[in-house]
Amino acid sequence: MMRPSTSPTNSLNTRANQVDDSVDEINPDIELLTRVASMYYLDDATQQEIALALGLSRPKVGRLLKKAKEEGIVEITVRTHPALSMQLERALTERFGLRQAMLVSDQRDPDAQRAQVARMVANFLVRNLRDGHAVAVGMGRNVGAVPDHVIDAAPRKCTFISAMGGSPHVGQPINPNDICRRLAERFGGYAEVLYAPAYADSRAMRDSIMGHDDVRQSLDHARRADFALVGIGDARDDSAVVQMGCFTAREMRQMRHSGAVGDILGCFFNLDGTPVADNMLNRTVGLSPDDLRKIPCVIAVASETGKSMAILGALRSGIVNVLATSIGNARSVLELADGVRP
Repeated sequence: MMRPSTSPTNSLNTRANQVDDSVDEINPDIELLTRVASMYYLDDATQQEIALALGLSRPKVGRLLKKAKEEGIVEITVRTHPALSMQLERALTERFGLRQAMLVSDQRDPDAQRAQVARMVANFLVRNLRDGHAVAVGMGRNVGAVPDHVIDAAPRKCTFISAMGGSPHVGQPINPNDICRRLAERFGGYAEVLYAPAYADSRAMRDSIMGHDDVRQSLDHARRADFALVGIGDARDDSAVVQMGCFTAREMRQMRHSGAVGDILGCFFNLDGTPVADNMLNRTVGLSPDDLRKIPCVIAVASETGKSMAILGALRSGIVNVLATSIGNARSVLELADGVRP
């Protein structure tokens, strides 16, 4: 693994740039932090050399370097060797019969990691979508982050179709309809939204909703999509389906007791990839696991660290063709797969 990389104007993010260019007006504390950090990270000076040069004690230099990180003056990016990523990607594709695995290096900040994964998925869509293609779109923060990273894509006549209903209980960015609209805007395509809840109170109500002409037509179009973009959810009390008001935390605990480790489009599965909680599945307004298996390319996104069980269950379900996640998750999935076989 390479040494962390820094730059005095980029990764070494100096607050001095935020004030007047006059050196006299730079906050002296910021100036000292920046000077110490620059000498250590850019000039490869030791802490003892810095202490002698600036008339400081060595412990003082150590405290200043720590504070420089805390203040955001120093931002460290660890660049994982590409060979490691490719090795893990190959292991995943061979083990689970994937079309492609796309991995990013792990980040301490969950939002930064989500952005990296979303950028990678956005680039995949830019490379692969053509005029006339249709994409069935799921829900969640990871899927919802993808449109933000579609940059300067050439317009193409693609249609983005909601693969399940939404919820009024959460913000728009994680609802399928909003994600479809934003993707369509980025690609210069079309959005076909589904005006229905993600879950019904009963199977009979679900059947009634899905029997409406508009809902039935939209879901039929989604079933015939060329691609599906979905998130891999976990079975935690604060998962997306709980935030959307589809389930309570108590119901999630009951599902975990039944063996649920994760979900795709609100359909829960166990570590073997087998559906669980059929009573919940029969309330879902959207595509089923069987529907997804018939779509040629299903891109599943899971950025959060600690989703290895959910990812493994999703891979074993036979739904996923393309996986986008972190190197840490990939390594954990392979280790878990070696220890827990279906």
